[in-house]
Amino acid sequence: MSLEKRRRRRESHNAVERRRRDNINDRIHDLFKLLPHDIVDANAKPNKGVILKKSVEYIHYLNQKIVAQNARIHELETGMSPSAVGHHQHHQQPQASSGLAAMLAGAASINSSRPQGNDVNMMNSGL
Repeated sequence: MSLEKRRRRRESHNAVERRRRDNINDRIHDLFKLLPHDIVDANAKPNKGVILKKSVEYIHYLNQKIVAQNARIHELETGMSPSAVGHHQHHQQPQASSGLAAMLAGAASINSSRPQGNDVNMMNSGL
């Protein structure tokens, strides 16, 4: 293989790799912007690992809120006690049980994208 051909091949590979890294960095930055300001210091530039870790924690927190809201909806629709509903849905993935639940889950995801004080403190405490 000629030197010129190797050089072009290396440059092409470098360009592809640079675009891949830029894409990953852009998505990590998008995650950072979606996190509530109380969770990460918006003035500091956190590293990628912190952004990914906090994003995963926040997604788990939101999923727990959805499960709790769905349990409450189910309780209100059926008259079941919260403990019975909570026990029944403890290991289920969040999903809407009715049109009302789907609407509330959608509203919860919009309203919960920036939790206020107590929500953030509950999330940070592992709840």
